[in-house]
Amino acid sequence: MKVKKLKIKGMHCPSCNILVKDKFSQVKNIEKIIADYKTQEAKIYYQGDVSIQKLNQLIKPFGYEIVDHLEEEKNIFNNIFEFLAVGAILFFSYLILKELNLLPDFSFNNLSLPLTFLLGIVASTSTCMATAGALYLSIAKNKSDWTTAISFNIGRVSSYFLFGLIFGLVGKTLSTSIYFGGLLTLIIGLMMIFLGLDLGRIFSWQNFFTINTSGFFEFLEKKLEKYPRKMPFILGAITYFLPCGFTQSVQVYVMSLGNPLLSGVYMMVFALGTVPLLMMINLVLNLRKANFYQYFLKVMGVIVFFIGISYILNFLTLFNLNFFDNFFVKNNLKIDNVSIVDGKQVLKMDVTSSGYEPNNLVVKKNIPVKWIVNGVNVLGCQGYLVVPSLGISQVLKQGENIFEFTPKDNKPIYFSCGMGMYRGKIEVID
Repeated sequence: MKVKKLKIKGMHCPSCNILVKDKFSQVKNIEKIIADYKTQEAKIYYQGDVSIQKLNQLIKPFGYEIVDHLEEEKNIFNNIFEFLAVGAILFFSYLILKELNLLPDFSFNNLSLPLTFLLGIVASTSTCMATAGALYLSIAKNKSDWTTAISFNIGRVSSYFLFGLIFGLVGKTLSTSIYFGGLLTLIIGLMMIFLGLDLGRIFSWQNFFTINTSGFFEFLEKKLEKYPRKMPFILGAITYFLPCGFTQSVQVYVMSLGNPLLSGVYMMVFALGTVPLLMMINLVLNLRKANFYQYFLKVMGVIVFFIGISYILNFLTLFNLNFFDNFFVKNNLKIDNVSIVDGKQVLKMDVTSSGYEPNNLVVKKNIPVKWIVNGVNVLGCQGYLVVPSLGISQVLKQGENIFEFTPKDNKPIYFSCGMGMYRGKIEVID
């Protein structure tokens, strides 16, 4: 038996191992294939002769190519310089647009459903395409196999909703702990930062922390060959567990929502964002070859990096360590919010699906305060109020929640939800 080691350009995830092995196994005299995406190599064991041209014909339509030697990656310092340059351009553009009042009132305190859908679209051009896309291609008869594509994506979207419910239920049972919320916030921030650096080709965390699941998926694929109609749906369903930085970040996020149904909806919306390009996989493969694609990834990497930084700031807020809050969050200042009743300053604040309204209150020092927090919508993360300086860590009920205290100094009193995503402060004046 002969052995040949092939260098394959374009391999970047465990699913690539499955696809390359599936395509090479179509050559009858190849008896064994060992593929490794980390080294971008495949070792084939065969009898007789094997045509490299034929092997290339099998994998080139899917974005892979056997080459004599792999092109060297760009110098890490060049990647860092480009990443910083893109970051500086986006940051100063943000400052200019903010100064001109041309930006809508938004922040990255929480992932809205439209932003989650957008993350799904971005993921479908990068990490999700590298994992779920490669797995789909390994079972597709051809790139215009609509029946397989529809079944695969229905299975994918359905499972994202189902497992989103489960993750949300787990999060709901643990959301009453400030330490759990803080830990989730920190994990999301770090994952987003590392994902941004990965997209910018600065640091690939998946090379160190990704569990190789290709063996399990190959085993499952062989078992499902007996059920060709069900195979695309089932494989699409279990893509929830494929290594994808975007998916894993959203998975952690939905645990913080404290609402299983909302968690399921968020995961489903993220999966729906990946559907259009997974359905048009030929277009995506062509996009990945385009010269602008690497710069598109860098821009997305910088944006994801900034989102990660915002979550780190949320984590710092939970423990009264965030000194940048006024810069990143536009506060709804309410100076005339106090009324005096029976010698007490009465504050009123609503808890809605958008957070706390108003989220910047003002009281006077040394006068007792009666803070009435009206729970309009307490089903999400905002339904768990944390005020570190007052020792408040409490699940809010629907209707009025009353807290009483007397401010003794001029230090602002910061408050937030259990994840630090929704936040505000009480200014103390003389």
